[in-house]
Amino acid sequence: MDVRDIVMQKPRFTTVFLLALCLALLLPVPLWSQTRVLVSAPSKSLTWFPAALAKEKGFYKDEALDVDFVIMNPRLALQAVVAGDAAYTTALGSTMRAAFRGLPVRIVLTICEKPHFALITKPQITSVAGLKGKLLGISSFGASSDTMARAVLNHHNLTPNRDVKILAVGGGLNRLAALKSGAIDATLIEAPYNIMLEREGYSRLLFVGDLIPSPIAGFGTTLDHIRKQPEEIRRIVRATLRAIQYAKSNRDEVIKSIAKWTALPSSLAQGSYDLARETWTVTGIPKAEAINTAMEEIKNELKLDQTPDASGAFDWSFVKR
Repeated sequence: MDVRDIVMQKPRFTTVFLLALCLALLLPVPLWSQTRVLVSAPSKSLTWFPAALAKEKGFYKDEALDVDFVIMNPRLALQAVVAGDAAYTTALGSTMRAAFRGLPVRIVLTICEKPHFALITKPQITSVAGLKGKLLGISSFGASSDTMARAVLNHHNLTPNRDVKILAVGGGLNRLAALKSGAIDATLIEAPYNIMLEREGYSRLLFVGDLIPSPIAGFGTTLDHIRKQPEEIRRIVRATLRAIQYAKSNRDEVIKSIAKWTALPSSLAQGSYDLARETWTVTGIPKAEAINTAMEEIKNELKLDQTPDASGAFDWSFVKR
């Protein structure tokens, strides 16, 4: 190749380079800057499964986010965020309560606007009133199963730990085993465990989400993170909303993903999906009924004089863009 060839090819090289540069500038986020994001979760739950689906389908990667989830105790999940060890937590119940207790945290996205818990009892118990004098199992004190159990009992004029003893038993498998062994008489438990118990003849008295709609899963973070990383939050919100829409629109494929993620047989994954699908919100904002219920719960639990304003716990600016 002589000098003339090089000179003649230079404009072509320049054109290709400029075209590549323009394409790079048009991309929503730079491909070369994957941001590592750690999300804490109190359990592996279908309440926030769309976020796991966003990782599986590469939606976070499309936003240049390298997202990982770590399972930990509900209180530790929030503490990890406040301490800066995790960027977000999926536990919205504890995030709401922490915000109204003065901690600098806010919810930036809601994935699930209804609790997935079902109240499952021994076959001979046929009403909530029949729980009087019985033992009710939850996961741990302060967890969503605890706050929801107390709300259900209060709704039916039963006083927690006076009329019905509440026991912290552990995760879903522990509660399932405790009920089957007779160690407890009832439990608040989510899919797929409620489906498994119902198939064995245990009674479902109610689905908590129908009685007490309340935001239960999404992304909560600190005010400091909101100030310093607004673009990251916009990206994680955008990818997660995309995954929620995908999850609600692709039933057969998503059931397979749930079966793989939870190691469930297909029949249980199908039942779990059908229950969860109706609780995922495509807007990222809970319905007014769910917000109002949550604020009333906070008022009663924290013994406030007035119902608090939701803006004290939620920042919807990222989902309204």
